[in-house]
Amino acid sequence: MTQSLLAKLDELQVKVSTLAKALEQSRNESNVSKDEIENLRRDNERLQKKVVHAQGQINQMLNQWFPELELNSEE
Repeated sequence: MTQSLLAKLDELQVKVSTLAKALEQSRNESNVSKDEIENLRRDNERLQKKVVHAQGQINQMLNQWFPELELNSEE
């Protein structure tokens, strides 16, 4: 009976150890994902500024060519 309980205890210890490792890996992956999300957010913000700037330049050129359009070039 004692042997059986010790064997069960060993099994539980292995399972707990495996779960602890999986939890640690999940936390690490979560931190990496948060960093990746933040990097993507910054990249998106930077690209959005470039798009807005380019649209302003395009509107400015169109206003020179076609003044009747009166496009907003200050965006």
